[in-house]
Amino acid sequence: MRFRTALIVTLVLLTLLSALTATAQDGPQPFPSEVVTEIQAEMDDLTASGLPPGMVVWIDAPEYQFAGASGFADLEHEIPMPPEGAFRIGSITKMFTATVIVQLAEEGVLTLDDPLALWLPEVADQLPYGDQITLRHLLTHTSGVFSIVESELYYSDLFAEAEIDPDAGSASLACVARDPHDTLTRYVYGEDANFEPGAGWHYSNTNYALLGMVIETATDAPLAEAYRTRIYEPLGMASTFLDCYEESVVDVVHGYMGFGDNTTDLTELHESIGWSAGGLVSTAPDLIAFGRGLFSGALFDDPESLDAMTTPAPGSSYGLGIMIGSPYLGHAGGITGYRTLLNYAPAFDTVVVILYNNDSADPEQGQAAMLTPALPLLRVED
Repeated sequence: MRFRTALIVTLVLLTLLSALTATAQDGPQPFPSEVVTEIQAEMDDLTASGLPPGMVVWIDAPEYQFAGASGFADLEHEIPMPPEGAFRIGSITKMFTATVIVQLAEEGVLTLDDPLALWLPEVADQLPYGDQITLRHLLTHTSGVFSIVESELYYSDLFAEAEIDPDAGSASLACVARDPHDTLTRYVYGEDANFEPGAGWHYSNTNYALLGMVIETATDAPLAEAYRTRIYEPLGMASTFLDCYEESVVDVVHGYMGFGDNTTDLTELHESIGWSAGGLVSTAPDLIAFGRGLFSGALFDDPESLDAMTTPAPGSSYGLGIMIGSPYLGHAGGITGYRTLLNYAPAFDTVVVILYNNDSADPEQGQAAMLTPALPLLRVED
């Protein structure tokens, strides 16, 4: 913990020194106006089509920054989207969960090859191959465990519980801090495994629900507290929280499903079952801080921890909570009303965050268009 704390302090001091130097040079350097204009035009073209109705893009490179928004945070009242708007970030949450597990491994609280049965014996007993599943299997989606959201009951329950107002064009679902044991009982127990642990790869939200339960058992504290003390506070993230499991610290922008006359406002539909697999709310500035903290290694004591997280499991392009691609490392997220993306490009030491307030549009498809104008100015790794 001491090394990690010292590294975080050093990172913060370097950031402050950079900010002071930049201030002496008339503030942080934005991309040149022609680049900003091109990126903004790409964003405006997307939101003009209505898919998404609003969006945020932040690009954080060593020498240049872009922080922009387009479209609306609220269609009904035509409130413009702010660059600091808060979104439900869906599966980007998995990067936070994996980070905490790796920190606990560094501290000797657990190991990545611990059997699930060591931490959650009553749960492991009710899963196929439960005695063979390890934490590493869960982190890399190689456990074979059936995914919560693939249950026939999941979405039928979600919309059966939701209050739908066709006149207002909205749907709502009360914020409930759900017991993950109940979630497993309802959607996972009794389902067949996709394969034996380690014998394949299948993306499963259940893996990360189980890891959230392990974190709470290992720390004897709520998951939200682990995120806060181990990630938000060290990195100065003030606008991130676990929806429905702690007090909101910022209001989310409106989120939508559908298009045109069939658009439904899902802002008040709280899909809290997502929890440790997809339940966080955050902003682009906070996600930039997280991306910088994670991929600089500042959140770990041992440099090998980040190496482990960014090494894909055999036969996959997924590490420990991180999608491994070329040229990006990161994660995409999707939850009712929102689609999100956090990527890091090692070759350019650049963090990219793209947030949409519609779950029918894909920020991964728009990423290249957003970055192309900036690429000539990004520093190439030596």
